[in-house]
Formats: sequence, C-alpha cells, structure tokens
Amino acid sequence: MKSLIIFGKGPSLLKCTRDIVDNYDDIALCNYPVLNEFFYNLIENRIINYHFANCGTFDERYNDNINNLLQIQGIYNTNKSNTYINYISNKNLFKDNIYDYMKKYFLTNFDLDPSTGTMAIQYILNLNKYNKICLVGFDNFQIGKQSYYYSPELYNSKLKYLLGNQITHTGLYNQINGHDPDKTLQYYLNIIQKNKNIHYTFITNLLLPNINNLKTI
Repeated sequence: MKSLIIFGKGPSLLKCTRDIVDNYDDIALCNYPVLNEFFYNLIENRIINYHFANCGTFDERYNDNINNLLQIQGIYNTNKSNTYINYISNKNLFKDNIYDYMKKYFLTNFDLDPSTGTMAIQYILNLNKYNKICLVGFDNFQIGKQSYYYSPELYNSKLKYLLGNQITHTGLYNQINGHDPDKTLQYYLNIIQKNKNIHYTFITNLLLPNINNLKTI
C-alpha cells in the first residue's frame, strides 16, 4: 500500500510544509491551485499523479507548459462538460469523467452535491491503493472566513464574478455553500470511521473529533 496527499484550496493549506508533502508517495490536486511561491515550493520537482478538475470552468493558467512543469499524469473531470480539452494539446491526460457516477453516489448515500475535492476523496478510496492519506486545505467554505489560501486578485478569471456576491471583495465567504458544509463534514467522519485501515491526516481549520486513525493539524 502507498500514501497520498490531496490538496484542496482552503486557507489551511498555508499550514502545510514541504517536509509533510515529502512524507507521501503520490500527490493529487483539486481544481486549479494557484502556483504562488508558497504552493509551488510545496510541490516543486514532484510528480502530480492526479488532477481532479472542473474542466468546464478551467483556469487558463494551467496550460500545456504548466501541466508539463508539474508532471501531471492524469486529469479527472468533475464537471459534466469539458471545454478544457480544447485548450491543451495533450488530450491523453484526460483519464476519466467522474461527474455522473460520483453525483449519483453522493446523492444516494449522503444526500449531498459533492465538490471536486469530495469527489476526489471518494475516487481515491475506490482505488483501494492507499493506507495513508493526507487532506490539505479542506475547510468547507466557512462563512466569514477566507475562501482560499490566495488573495482575490489571483482568482481564476472565470470565477471573479463571485466577488461581491458569494465572496466579499476581500475574499471572505459569505453564503451557505451549495455543497453543504455540514453534510460534507459528515461524509469525512463516515469515511474515517469506516476505513480503520487508513490513517488520515487533515490539515484543516475544521474542528474534528478525536478518532484513533485521524490526526488533525
């Protein structure tokens, strides 16, 4: 069995260190983390094994050069549509569209509309390949807290319409997220307690209970 670290984009990502990253065999990214100096230093010269990405509202900064730089091995689409495939030249990177079956799974089992990160976790668990998993920056869009680990001027241009609406101009989240933070938290607790053979580390701003196979940073 191997180990995996999964990067979300919440503000708690800033608590991660390169030493933590290098304790894991494989790396997954969720959507399009901004490659500022802090984040790039965490993953520099590492292979990105999985890129779980909304390929409908893709970030144009993730062009062919960046995909090559990050040594991305596969893209897993979490949106029904895929316009990203027309933007990059290496079509072989697209491995699967997980949108339909993940939406059905979460609706049936958790009454939840899952985010890209939540779909990514379940996809990884389905592989039955990892017994050590670290989740970084999974903060569930808490109202009144920063949405991401980077400032609004660095947002994906396709998402800047959110500023002044769902997100304040200073980057604070100010509405109940459509992906239901409470149900998402219940999903986290379910997979931790259900998979006692997996040791989980959460680098998060969420308050999680004491569970034997869980470490919180």
